[in-house]
Amino acid sequence: MYVDYSEWDTYEYKVSSLVLDLSNPRLGYLSEVKNQTQALQLLIKNERVYELARKISEEGYFVGEEPIICIEKEKKIVLEGNRRIAALKILQNPAKFLPSIKAKILQKNIIDNNIDVDRKIKCFIAPNRILANPIIYERHRGDAVQKWKTGNQYAFVAKMYEEGLSIKDICDLLNETRANILNPLKTYHLFIEGQNILQNRDEHIDFDTFDVTNLERFCSLPEVSDFIGVRMDNDSGCLYIGLPKEEFEERVFLVFKAIMNSDNFSREYNRRDSLIQLLNRIKSSESINLSLSFSENESNITSKSENLKKNLEDEKAKITTRRKRRYKTYFENNIIPRETDIFFGNNKLDSMFQELKGLSLDKVNSFAFLIRAYLEQGLYYYLQKNNLLEECHSLTMQEVKKSNEKKVHTLLTYLYKDKTVATQDMVNTCMNILRFNPSKDYYDVGLKAMLEYVVKYKVVNEFDTQTYKNLKDFVERIKMGLDLAIHNINNIVDLTHNRKAWCHLEPLLKFLSENIPDE
Repeated sequence: MYVDYSEWDTYEYKVSSLVLDLSNPRLGYLSEVKNQTQALQLLIKNERVYELARKISEEGYFVGEEPIICIEKEKKIVLEGNRRIAALKILQNPAKFLPSIKAKILQKNIIDNNIDVDRKIKCFIAPNRILANPIIYERHRGDAVQKWKTGNQYAFVAKMYEEGLSIKDICDLLNETRANILNPLKTYHLFIEGQNILQNRDEHIDFDTFDVTNLERFCSLPEVSDFIGVRMDNDSGCLYIGLPKEEFEERVFLVFKAIMNSDNFSREYNRRDSLIQLLNRIKSSESINLSLSFSENESNITSKSENLKKNLEDEKAKITTRRKRRYKTYFENNIIPRETDIFFGNNKLDSMFQELKGLSLDKVNSFAFLIRAYLEQGLYYYLQKNNLLEECHSLTMQEVKKSNEKKVHTLLTYLYKDKTVATQDMVNTCMNILRFNPSKDYYDVGLKAMLEYVVKYKVVNEFDTQTYKNLKDFVERIKMGLDLAIHNINNIVDLTHNRKAWCHLEPLLKFLSENIPDE
């Protein structure tokens, strides 16, 4: 299929504004990667991203390796170049992602070579994922960039199938033969079935760690397909199951266990006759009914992966393009730079941010009011989506109770002039009289409590030392800052106040937005 790539737009974006693609085959198809931090950690573990970051820090970022991105829900998703962008993100804060020794190596290189860790990177903007797929597929099958593992390649084909493309469309897009598309797709279908069956028996396998080539080699035999009772429609790519559910699951379970229990499957079963011998051993199991075979009838069910398939036209309609500036100015008239994007995936929060970003420097009161509301609701949304509200409530009440006990103890000691008199029983009695014991049902967690909880327990290892100190300073002075702007008629808000608030809060707000689990 011919595509005119010369029409694709290009733009320079800051590294911090680019988002790793959680659907990237390198991250392990159907894995439990829910946020950017987990994605980075997995790439470091499996894809030699630290080594790439070190190479960049020593030799520089080579030109001619521009990432390909697409815009989805106002996020700049990296379709091609996730390893490179991950390496650049590591350089922004090595200590957050790496062991101490490796982090120090990168930090020294950053200082010695005066590296701009949040530099702008030229990116190609694909109209949608589908049109970017031919480039991505071709690059990672050759030697131009680090080659995909077989499972990565199969996952890539499976993802296109899920997005609604027909077998013919996939062949045309990737310039591949039908056989080279159907084989990975059949293996993918079977893996989904096996993964689900094993999970129901308290065993877990991942697409990126399971050797799918062994599964493909074994199940490509007609005898094995007949044994597990499956047929593949070569036109639609759909996998049909023609055995009773319990019998199908038992046979698939035995096939997967045979593959998993072999120390060196590819060497031990490298010929057809050895694979047939393995099948015969599986057939000897007393748990299966060999009298059953594939039946062509209306009761045949499709594989579970077929239910994941999406409508292609609906997916195309979701694609958006880069919002271009209508004009250029030599002087920035806003506190928040126009290229800054923070996306929570919540309509109200994302609308508030766009309004906040659009406020000019002279709108000092509007900015102070709106950023406080945005911060409070952003914190609440983060805690709610991560199921942390209960923990935040509990720890906050403990802190309140501890503070109140200290006040009562000080008062009793002062009244009696003798520290030994103020016993714990007396303190507890006074606490009850004064109603100083916070109730879980009636005590509400406000902005300061949520801030203190997140800063103390969730981001302590996420930022560099200076950024974390600035954030702690902001939390401790919250009553002298944004709260006073809201509640005190005599408090005057100025531009310096707003600039300081945004400078300290930007890293926190980005952390909150990037750690919202996908639904």
